Amino acid sequence: MKHKSYYYIVLSILFLTVSLDVLAQSTDRLQQSFALHVGYGNMVKGTDGLTNSSSGYKDQLLQGFSWDAQYYFRPIKVLGIGLLYSGYTSDGSHEEGSDHLYTHYLAPQIGLYAVSTDYFTLRFNLGVGGMFYRNNSEVFGKERRVKGASIAANVGVNAAYHFTRNWAIEADIQYVPSQLGRFHSHYHDEKVTVKFPDGLSVSRLNLSAGLSYSF
Repeated sequence: MKHKSYYYIVLSILFLTVSLDVLAQSTDRLQQSFALHVGYGNMVKGTDGLTNSSSGYKDQLLQGFSWDAQYYFRPIKVLGIGLLYSGYTSDGSHEEGSDHLYTHYLAPQIGLYAVSTDYFTLRFNLGVGGMFYRNNSEVFGKERRVKGASIAANVGVNAAYHFTRNWAIEADIQYVPSQLGRFHSHYHDEKVTVKFPDGLSVSRLNLSAGLSYSF
């Protein structure tokens, strides 16, 4: 009976030792990160619904400025669970009017860490969320406001170089495919719903860089 008691005591000590070691490791690892990126955006599949349908004018609107903010929590070393906000803007004008496009994308996402060292990480991102589209345009001197929303997704790759324990420089590639089935246009005090049977593409590719802070 005494031998069994000693056996249970030894097992308890071993279990406690392992548990404390795992807890120390998980506490020592930086589990959360927040990043900000800015860069170049391209609406790779084109878009319609503008105040001018010429191909040259469309090309002006298909390239613009992108930015994003990303948060991640890493419960384990190879997996992160987070949130992404990504924005894009571009503008153009012509003799009859102008367009100023905005798209905003918000989604929960997961990250798979293919490489994770003290100095370098490589992560693949995947998420599904909502795309919000807006065009602050003008036609013959009168304001025209266009709004739309749809389900979208994001897939991307992120590389980070950690120059201190907490701070890193990041490069980010992000593709956000999305199509609007309709949008609402406000012009001349009238609201008109415009439908797109084949979908209005607002997909974009972002190439950006920035800083992240881990804690």
